[in-house]
Amino acid sequence: MLSIRLQITSKDQSESQDIELAFDASDIVILDRYLKNHERMLRGRIFEVGFPSVQNIRWTPETGMVFTVSEFDYGHICELLHLARPLFLAREPASFVKAQAIFGKKAKETVLTKHLKYIRDMYERGDYQPYFQITINKTPLFDDETLRAWLNGVEYHQESDKEELVASLEKVLGRDVARGIFVAQLSGRLRAARELAYLCHLVLSKQSGELKK
Repeated sequence: MLSIRLQITSKDQSESQDIELAFDASDIVILDRYLKNHERMLRGRIFEVGFPSVQNIRWTPETGMVFTVSEFDYGHICELLHLARPLFLAREPASFVKAQAIFGKKAKETVLTKHLKYIRDMYERGDYQPYFQITINKTPLFDDETLRAWLNGVEYHQESDKEELVASLEKVLGRDVARGIFVAQLSGRLRAARELAYLCHLVLSKQSGELKK
């Protein structure tokens, strides 16, 4: 059993708490594998050349809704999705969902639960949904379910209903623009994955410290 002590301080300095978290051997195996997979993912080429983003959204009576997405190499995206697969797919042995759940169980009724919720919201809502939403054919573009439809209908699997949903969006937006929007939404997942990796590092290094959230 590994026990670590942390002093947790909220971002606004309104709450501070000393907590002790205990992890058994099976927890450590998962957290260690998660951290190693995250470090491996960061060696992807896309982190060197820059991550794509939605740069502009405009509407005119003549053209309707027009999106501008920064240029990106789809080969870099394929590499990223391959490297991120052990983190993104919930059923993987050391997925984001499973590693986050370990901390959730250990940190019940502590200040750390707020930080874990922040990480989970970042993972599920991304960088765009908290600020605006656009719906096409009753499908919200900036939505975790829509992102998962792309991942499971096109990139990781070929689930027919999800593939059809993605095809309907591509018909309206164009394949490249739709793909760019999906890719841009991965930024929230990646930031959340990094936050969780930091928590794993704290545990695995057996260090006590202060986590400011």
